Amino acid sequence: MSNQVQKLNAVALTDIETFNAKTDANIEKLNGKTFLGLTAGTWSDSGHNLTTGRSRAWAAGATRSSMIIGNGQNTSITTIEYYNGSANASVQAGKNPSQAWGTSNGGGVQTDCIKAGGFNSDASNASQDDSEVWNGSSWSNNTTVGYNWENGQGAGATSNAFTVWGGYTSQSGQSVVTAREWNGSSWSNDTAAPAPFYAAGSGADNNNSVIVNAGYYNDNATSASSSFGSADKCWYYNGSGWSNTSEGSSSSGGVYSSFGGGVTFGQTFGSAGNTYLTGDSGATFSSGGSVATGLDISSSNPYASGGATGGNRCGNSNVDGGTLGGDYAAAEGNNAGAILNFDR
Repeated sequence: MSNQVQKLNAVALTDIETFNAKTDANIEKLNGKTFLGLTAGTWSDSGHNLTTGRSRAWAAGATRSSMIIGNGQNTSITTIEYYNGSANASVQAGKNPSQAWGTSNGGGVQTDCIKAGGFNSDASNASQDDSEVWNGSSWSNNTTVGYNWENGQGAGATSNAFTVWGGYTSQSGQSVVTAREWNGSSWSNDTAAPAPFYAAGSGADNNNSVIVNAGYYNDNATSASSSFGSADKCWYYNGSGWSNTSEGSSSSGGVYSSFGGGVTFGQTFGSAGNTYLTGDSGATFSSGGSVATGLDISSSNPYASGGATGGNRCGNSNVDGGTLGGDYAAAEGNNAGAILNFDR
C-alpha cells in the first residue's frame, strides 16, 4: 500500500520535492509503471479506545502511533493517556498535570510536550493563562503565558519552541489576536494572528510552519473583537508573517478534527463529518470523504477531538492521520473514547 511507504533513500516522502528533475506533482512513471497518486482517503475504526472518553482535550505527537492526550471539557478529567497504535490507550497513573482545563492547546511529542491555556469549569468556565511542560515522566515549568484564552491555536515540534495564537477570552467576551512564544525558559510576544479567531483547526510542522483553517473569526478586526462568526478562511504562517491562502475552498462551521502539518493537512467538519485535504498550505483543497461513512458517527453538535487545535499531532502529513475521542457519535455517547484512522 502506498501509505506504508514512508521513506525513499532515507528521505521522508513528504520532504521529496523533485525526482529526476520533476516535481512530485509531475512524476508520471516510476520503473515504467504509471504513478497514480494518492486516493481521496478512507476513515476506519482502529479498534482501540481511550481509557476515558474525552472531547475538547489537548494532544501532541509526531505520529498517530505515538500520541499523548490529556484532560478534556471538564475538570473531572484530570488524567493523561499514551496511545502507541497497537492497543487501547493507557492512563499514565500518578502523572496528572496541575491544571485540568478544557480546550487547552498542546504541542510537541509524546515524551516532550507542552500544554497551555483552556477554561476552568470549576470557575464559571473562566479562560486561563497557565502552561506546563511534560518530559515523559513529570510536569514542570508551571508558568503563566501572559493572557487568558481558550480554544486558540498552538504549534510546536518540541516543548521548548511553542507558540499560541488567538483564542477566546471569557472574561472580556472577545476573541483576540495575541501571540505568545515559549522558548523553554520564558514567554514573549510573537507575530500576532491575522484576525481574532478561535475554535479553528490547525496543523504544524513546527511553530514556524502553521496552517489555521475555518473556525470563528472577525477578519475586519486587527485587535480583540466581540463580533465574530463562522468563516471558511485558511491562513498560513511561515515563521515571519501570515498569508490568507484561500477562502471558500473547504468548509465553514464546527471543526471536529484536524491532522497533519503546515503544508500537508486534513480537516473534518460538522455533523456530516466531511474531510478536506490540502498539500499546498491551504491554497487548494480536495475531498477526503466523510468520517461518518460506515462508522455510525452522526451528531448535530460534534465537539472537537483531542488535538484539533494543537499543532504537531498525528504527524506532519495527511496520508495517515486520525483522531482521538471527541463528542460525535450516537453509538459512542458524549465524550467518546473511539480512536479513528484516516489513510490514503
